[in-house]
Amino acid sequence: MANLALLGGEKTVTLDYEKVGNLPIVGAKAKAAVNEVMDRDEISLSPIVQEFEKKFCKYVGAEYGICLSNGTSCLQAALFGCGVGPGDEVIVPSYTFWASAAPIVATNAVPVFCEVNPDTHCIDPVDVEKRITKKTKAIMCVHVWGNPCDMDAIMAIAKKYDLKVVEDCSHAHGAMYKGKKVGTIGDVGCFSLQGSKILVAGEGGILVTNNREYYERATALGSYERLGSLPDDSNYKQYALTGMGHKFRPHPLGIAIANAQLDELDERNAVRNGNAKYFEELIADIDFIKIQDTYENCEKMYSYHYARYDHEKFGGIRLVTLLKALAAEGVTCGLCGYGRLHQAPLFTKGDVFGKGCPVKCPYADENRTSEGLELPVTEYLADASFMLAPRFEQPCKELIEQFSAAYHKVAANLDELKAYEVEHEEELKNYKPKSGRSINIFR
Repeated sequence: MANLALLGGEKTVTLDYEKVGNLPIVGAKAKAAVNEVMDRDEISLSPIVQEFEKKFCKYVGAEYGICLSNGTSCLQAALFGCGVGPGDEVIVPSYTFWASAAPIVATNAVPVFCEVNPDTHCIDPVDVEKRITKKTKAIMCVHVWGNPCDMDAIMAIAKKYDLKVVEDCSHAHGAMYKGKKVGTIGDVGCFSLQGSKILVAGEGGILVTNNREYYERATALGSYERLGSLPDDSNYKQYALTGMGHKFRPHPLGIAIANAQLDELDERNAVRNGNAKYFEELIADIDFIKIQDTYENCEKMYSYHYARYDHEKFGGIRLVTLLKALAAEGVTCGLCGYGRLHQAPLFTKGDVFGKGCPVKCPYADENRTSEGLELPVTEYLADASFMLAPRFEQPCKELIEQFSAAYHKVAANLDELKAYEVEHEEELKNYKPKSGRSINIFR
């Protein structure tokens, strides 16, 4: 049996991912588009932004769209657009990046954290309904890792209790839910265009909706320069001089990159998805890895490739030990930073703005901080979910097969890993992700 690379053996993955499996983030077409915008000296305002908005709205099937400075500002604008404000509660999963929840606080509303499904990693509709109060205004659902949430159930709950639904689609550009693209099912959809996403502007985001009121109100929050061109009967045209105190305008050079990439998005997604599914087929016999489930008649986008580790099916070996062994073999893998938001001081202290706001302001009925909140499924996933592999951006069958061979090699050396854990107990027992980011690559 081959010796583990962790213990001095030869590593399994010999091909260079950067050369064989990856592609430049900004390709030739996008660079040319940026140069065109710069040649026109359009470095602050440019028609390229409106061009991209129209193209993206057509792509997802939405009537209105507006680009903002990032996905986080899109979420804040979406909440504001839906009328979320002081004293309102917004139900949101803790198993997500902080930007899904912090914009709730920025609107002086209260995040109410809920559970996720352990198999899909997405928001759990049953738990959502348990957390609804008379103060609940909206549900923030996150299509985490590009995997669509159970939107039928979420929308049924929203209709029953007259709630708004904001879709955080930051990982899910092109993902499908029963024939519709995510972002168009709830009231407002928000897409990040940050540099690690599958459609990028470097920094940027786009908000889409089919509701004129939500669009105009969201526009008013951070895009004052747009307000003068709103129809005369708009309630928000009067704020054209000042906006609402924020400036969320995107950089047109970044949007030029996204605009060029949008033309190739479906083709690139097809390659990514095909590669990821091939890899999953190759490792399907490894029973301690639980691939993220996808709901029936839905299509996930493999913007990130995460799975759940069942340590009981691999001799109790710690996840960190498994990842150290895989990384030594040349596998790009990592820990997950999600699942800890309900324990973060921003949400447990609850006095962000002073004078008790947002959770003890005159509009709040009770202290709704997350201090002491227990979310067993979320906390389990925080420790058990991990990055299985990088995005394979181009056809690279041999590289994928080397990744599979590395997983099988590690799986076949349980006794050696047990001995390694005993020897390195102090180093391994308290190892945690370095950040709350989605990507914590293991070195």
